[in-house]
Parts: sequence; structure tokens; C-alpha cells
Amino acid sequence: MSHGTHTFPVPLPLTHPIYHILLVLAAGERHGYGLRREITACTGGRMRVGNGSLYRSIDAMLATGLIGEARVVIDEGAAARRVFQLTDLGERIARAETERLVHLVTVARRTPRLWDDGTEGARGVDGAGRVLLSMDARGIP
Repeated sequence: MSHGTHTFPVPLPLTHPIYHILLVLAAGERHGYGLRREITACTGGRMRVGNGSLYRSIDAMLATGLIGEARVVIDEGAAARRVFQLTDLGERIARAETERLVHLVTVARRTPRLWDDGTEGARGVDGAGRVLLSMDARGIP
């Protein structure tokens, strides 16, 4: 019988909040509020993660080893903030999920009805490649 930390399997495919948290942490450490802000910013406001979804995702990611707690920051007059960082496992999983998503988009691009029907906005993206559809935290328009 071994003692120590317990690890849990990483559920794939990743949920949208977990994937976005990994993307943000790939750019550097963040605390919870910083994660929420950055997810909203990088999705152009199309995805907003509430506190409940964010911290459930963080707890699952800590349990599976996708992220780690880098440090705790205590600002004068404010509550302590846990700062999170991407682990090597988290980076490998984020890369695998990105490759999976790229493959899905490649397949979708070969499906004219879903990608190129000649109408403005048919692809669901604007000229800069930004998604036109608003999505909730589950990725549902």
C-alpha cells in the first residue's frame, strides 16, 4: 500500500473552462480572479467563467496534477490569493487537446455545409478569425 498524494485520471476531452485555464496558465502564473479576467479577455467576452465553475475546475485540475499552486500572495487589507501555475502534465494535456481540436476543425473545413456555404458569417468567424457565436462555459452557443 502506498502513501502520498492521490492522483485522478484526467477526463478527456477537456471541459471548456479547464482548457481555457490551461491556455491562460501556459502564458504565466495567475490567481483565480486573474484567470477569470484573462479568459473573458482572450475570448473577447464570449466566455465568462463564474466563481463556482472556476474553482470546481481548479480543484479538479489540482487533484489531477494539471496545475499546481505556485504560492500564496497576501496583500495588505485583502484576502490571501492562491497563485496557480501549469505543470508539465498540464502542458502535455493542453497540447494534446489543442491537437484534437485542430483535427476537428480540419475535418469541419472539409464539410462545405458547416464551413463554406458562401453566406456572410457562415463559418461563425469574422475576418480576423474571431468566433461570432457567443458561448456559455460549456461551449454551447
